[in-house]
Amino acid sequence: MKKTITTILSLAFMATLPSCHSTKQVCEDMRGKVWNITEASGISTHGAMKQPTITFSPDGRYNGNASVNSFFGTYKLEGSRLTLSEAGMTRMMGPTMDIEDAIVKALGATAEIKVLGDSAIVLNPSGETVMKLRRDK
Repeated sequence: MKKTITTILSLAFMATLPSCHSTKQVCEDMRGKVWNITEASGISTHGAMKQPTITFSPDGRYNGNASVNSFFGTYKLEGSRLTLSEAGMTRMMGPTMDIEDAIVKALGATAEIKVLGDSAIVLNPSGETVMKLRRDK
């Protein structure tokens, strides 16, 4: 009986944690690290007002900077399948908003992430690259 209760409690606790399932390495490679967004929706982020970044926290939250504004939300990772909640975002205007708009569009199209060492690509449901990331050093 004690073993059954312990098992049930353990399973209930594990169900509340963000999921990595079979690709533990993907989670270890991406979580808790700052990733520079180098390209979004086919647009280079070179020349952005501020270096765009995204961070995936171990608690299932993501946040970052889209050049002018900060964004945040929650995520779920199952294997390489990446689901982002709709991003909350500050709303300031900058000298140019094209990079910002490209990042917001890419965040809304995210379906999968592939981590390749210090680089990662984010894909949409059709398998097209919507963001390119590089781990911040």
